[in-house]
Formats: sequence, C-alpha cells, structure tokens
Amino acid sequence: MVAIRFATNKTRPTTLELIVRSVDDLGGASAEFLTDRDTALMSGSRSDGSPIYAPEWVDTAALLGTRPKACRPYRAQTKGKVERSIRELKEDFLAWLSGQVFPERPTLGWYDAQARRWATEVVAARRHRTTGRVVGEAWDEERALLTPVSRRLLARLEGLETLVPVPSPTRASQTAAALGEAVEVRALEAYAELVR
Repeated sequence: MVAIRFATNKTRPTTLELIVRSVDDLGGASAEFLTDRDTALMSGSRSDGSPIYAPEWVDTAALLGTRPKACRPYRAQTKGKVERSIRELKEDFLAWLSGQVFPERPTLGWYDAQARRWATEVVAARRHRTTGRVVGEAWDEERALLTPVSRRLLARLEGLETLVPVPSPTRASQTAAALGEAVEVRALEAYAELVR
C-alpha cells in the first residue's frame, strides 16, 4: 500500500515527522523500514558501504517499533522498490490529480487528503502485477501485522507532549546490536592503564 505526505522542504525534522504521519496513515509500522539513502535519514556511510543512520532517525524508528534499513548502493533490487513508488507518484497520482477540482488556494493538507483518496480509490482497487491479488484486499490482511503508532508520539508531533525514547533494555540492546552501535562499558581504571 502507499502513503503520501507533502512538504515544502526536505529537512530532517520535516522528513521524520512525515514518516511518522505516513506510517500512521497506513495503520502502523512494519518490522523493517526500507528507505533510500537520503541525507535526512543517514549521516554517511562506513568504508564497507553500510549506512550510518542519523541519531534522530534511529530514535524515531525505535519509537515506531521498526528497524531502519537503507538500500544498498548500486543495487537495483532494493533501490527499485523505493524508486517504483516515486515513479508511481509522478506518473499516476499527478495524472489523477489533474482531473480533480482544485480549491482556490490548495494547502498541503488538501494535497495530503487527495493522496489518501487516490490511495484508497485507485491503488487499493488495482490488481498487483506480481501476486495477482487486489492491493486493498491484501493490505487488509497485512495491516494486522503492523505496530500501531503511539498516540503519545502523535501528540508530540502536535506539540502537546515531549517524548524521549526509552526502549526496554532488551529491545535497546537488540536495536543497537542490529545497527552496529553496541558500546562496551568499561571502568575508568581500564583507561588509566592505557595512558601509562
């Protein structure tokens, strides 16, 4: 299924907010979240090409209950999954949108509502090329597998609450290990021996 939100900038805070809102539009987060290698989500790459995720993206993913995954560079199999939805937006949504009656002054909220309507009326009614299933029917079955977005996280986006990610110790260590960011804690005496 597809979820689309519009913005006037591509900053990290805006991107993360719209990811949360899009995930909420879909009904929740999947176990893994595949993205492009966008600078709003990544701080760079290691020498082996593996991503260095932006701390804010890691925190947001933890709050959503998902694990971030970036496309491998120059790998069409995963990059195509991300690019396909962008192509669909440009080629199909914009054509559909041109047939709609526009208000005198369209807002971002109006565009967001049109995107949700297009997803429901057009995308959900399609038959998937690979599986042969109607997208909306398959989506209804899969939606039960998603982790709903916390109401507290949505309240934070509305400026009603401050929220700091406090994952359980088990979850935090699993997430850190999965992201290659596990840190060994040592006593200060261990460092004193290195200086001598």
